[in-house]
Amino acid sequence: MSRKVPNVYGDQHAPCFPGTREKTVAAISKWADEKTDPTPIFLLLDVAGSGKSTVAKHMVNQWTGEKRLLARFFFSRDTKSTMSTDAFCSTVANALISHDRSFWDPIKVFKERPDFGLLSFEELFNGLVVNPLELLDQDAILIIDALDECDNEHGSREILLNTLHSQQSSSPRLRILATGRPELDI
Repeated sequence: MSRKVPNVYGDQHAPCFPGTREKTVAAISKWADEKTDPTPIFLLLDVAGSGKSTVAKHMVNQWTGEKRLLARFFFSRDTKSTMSTDAFCSTVANALISHDRSFWDPIKVFKERPDFGLLSFEELFNGLVVNPLELLDQDAILIIDALDECDNEHGSREILLNTLHSQQSSSPRLRILATGRPELDI
């Protein structure tokens, strides 16, 4: 049996088997459906091999089946592209467009800014993800798997975590399910 090459959409992972992780899946589903919950970030932290990616993939499948607006990014130490945040914001924006074409125009306009290549990660995240959600009055879920596998050699994981943390109060439209090992910065 050949091993699937890791990709940022998590296609290398399988969802939960029926009858397994039911309490975890139920808790995540309840959190995602709660409109007044003041905590828009659900962190699933556990040791390596405990099934966090399996749960994340299960939720991708469940929410896709429910036709919910979602985006996903699965980090992995196996390849440079799956360790890096370089394509994170554009990957999330492209996922939103693939689920709902009305995202095309505001994202395209933002990408056409003359200073686009000079913007910080937080500015890119706001311009490509948060602002279009607000403009289009859409709710979305962002699934980020294996935060601990995001390369932090140049502080990119720290920047990602700070950007996500800053969204807690500023964007009620975006709910974030994130998984990872319980490292100090996470």
